[in-house]
Amino acid sequence: MNATRRDFLKTSMAMAAAAALASPAKLFAAGTKKTGQTQKALSSDKMALTFEPFEARMKHVFTISGSSRSTTPIVLTRISYQGHVGYGEASMPPYLGESSASVMDFLRRVDLSRFSSPFQMEEILTYVDNITTNNTAAKCSVDIALHDLCGKLMGQPWWKIWGWSNRNLPSTCVTVGLAYAADGSI
Repeated sequence: MNATRRDFLKTSMAMAAAAALASPAKLFAAGTKKTGQTQKALSSDKMALTFEPFEARMKHVFTISGSSRSTTPIVLTRISYQGHVGYGEASMPPYLGESSASVMDFLRRVDLSRFSSPFQMEEILTYVDNITTNNTAAKCSVDIALHDLCGKLMGQPWWKIWGWSNRNLPSTCVTVGLAYAADGSI
């Protein structure tokens, strides 16, 4: 049987919700750091989205065919719910066409309090995606924070939830920067 991501999320969220009803204490036992959040926001039964900009300084200059940089702007996102916090990040490399300001403008429009549970993942991500076109870094930061939060609430990392192991990792790709050798060649 080939399951789609949507089918998988529906099934896993339904199972997590059933487990929460059966044993809420066990399911919600995993804690998270409560830095940068007020106790009121952390203990709320409603989800709350907070965010703040940072500048990430790279250890080495990162160079690709069209440019080099030693910093990149990021916006750290947090989704808090019942004392737990999920973290996400919007990274804005120059070729993306987004800025910290555009990401924060988008995130100000996201109202997660309209949802009763972070396990409504499909509905939440559809809502976020439909706010406007583009703004992919901002949308990604909410997606990451929501997955982080749900994983913490289930007490499991997503690689385990998805049934992966260190021998069964999915294919992925990365951007490798160009570097000069000691003799000046690439």
